[in-house]
Amino acid sequence: MNSFYIKVVSSLIVFSVAVAGCSTPVSKTKEGGSGEQNNEVKKAYATEIEDILKEGPGKYAGDAYHKENANRELDALPKNLTGEQAYQKLVELFVEDYQPYVKKLDAFDTTYTVSSDPGDFKTPSGKQLNVMILIDSSGSMAGKVDGFSKMTLAKQAVSRFASSLSTHANVSLRVYGHKGSNADKDKDLSCKSTEVVYPLGKYDQQTFSKALDKFKPTGWTPIALAMKEAANDLSKITGPSKNLIYVVSDGIETCGGNPVQVAQELNKSNVKAVVNIIGFDVDNAGQKALQEVAKAGGGEYATVRNDDELRRYFDTQRMKIWEEWLMWKVRNTSNIIHQFTRKERELQNLTFTGLGIDKLSSTESHHMRTALSHLESTDKLSIEEGDKVEELINNRADKIDEYRKSRYDSLIKLIKENKKKIEKLVEQKGKDKMDEYDTN
Repeated sequence: MNSFYIKVVSSLIVFSVAVAGCSTPVSKTKEGGSGEQNNEVKKAYATEIEDILKEGPGKYAGDAYHKENANRELDALPKNLTGEQAYQKLVELFVEDYQPYVKKLDAFDTTYTVSSDPGDFKTPSGKQLNVMILIDSSGSMAGKVDGFSKMTLAKQAVSRFASSLSTHANVSLRVYGHKGSNADKDKDLSCKSTEVVYPLGKYDQQTFSKALDKFKPTGWTPIALAMKEAANDLSKITGPSKNLIYVVSDGIETCGGNPVQVAQELNKSNVKAVVNIIGFDVDNAGQKALQEVAKAGGGEYATVRNDDELRRYFDTQRMKIWEEWLMWKVRNTSNIIHQFTRKERELQNLTFTGLGIDKLSSTESHHMRTALSHLESTDKLSIEEGDKVEELINNRADKIDEYRKSRYDSLIKLIKENKKKIEKLVEQKGKDKMDEYDTN
């Protein structure tokens, strides 16, 4: 072996070791396996908005940004980087932390609070209000709607709904189909799985949030079993009560149960529970089947296809429940206007141009482009590969901007709609009460 050949081989080895730190790793599947085991693979950097918003914070994000230190790390990279390798390094170093803003948007309260008399009671009839929420955790709930999994959107909606209930209400959270998988070999295990992750009681934000984190979409759909167990829970309640059940599902019963029969038994039994079904992104056949369940349970069926419609449904349910506490006194309309102004300002601070998410994205893009210029000036990558990096940076910024605008537009629309609804309710309740006083 001549000396020239040895030098070439040695140089290639050195280059391979150096580039390993910024090369694209083995593609991972959604379940964590290698790309060789599953055709569903993803890049080392995120391409879907839900994942993009979870990538940060990078090493030099926010107040940690230090241009000189960052440049030293970039200088340590080998030459002849590909655009994807360079972009991946920029992601590791400079992406910002969007999660604090995302969580605030997810939990953003689009409803309004209306005060009642100091003699506020449980319900007009003096009954205890019990709200039981049943969530489908079958594998299909991992499907995406507007870039987010249906399970993610369902959890967000349920969390907002539970937090908006009166302090006089009890709430319970039950999950079903959350064990095993949706494979045939795990059907028996999954079809037997239903569990109370938040026992019936007063709402506590921290405990309820932890309960929502205990399960992921994985198995089959035992709706009937979940409702049977909910009935057992309600049968243990002593004293007069009003019982509402909300079932969130993206499909029909797949475990051989009879949810129509169970819903009817629930509604006709001593607990007299009203069963409401929320069909999330369900096909026509599924809608008809779930409508029958709601009808048998004395409740209503609603089809929702995206996050906005899911929000609207639970907002409406919250308003129905609130109406029971607004029998003789209503909040001043000016307070509703004040709440709207505060909500609008808070939403702008989270998403508006030059603020919140938009400010983070602008800062992130600026730092990435500054670093890209440094890489190009030090011949770490070609002009052609640099253009690829620029395109990736732009695509990322565009997706974040689209997300920011979409969240703002949908939320501002909802708080305006809900403002009109609650103002109308306040006006009518006030008139009814004045008429009552006039009669006396």
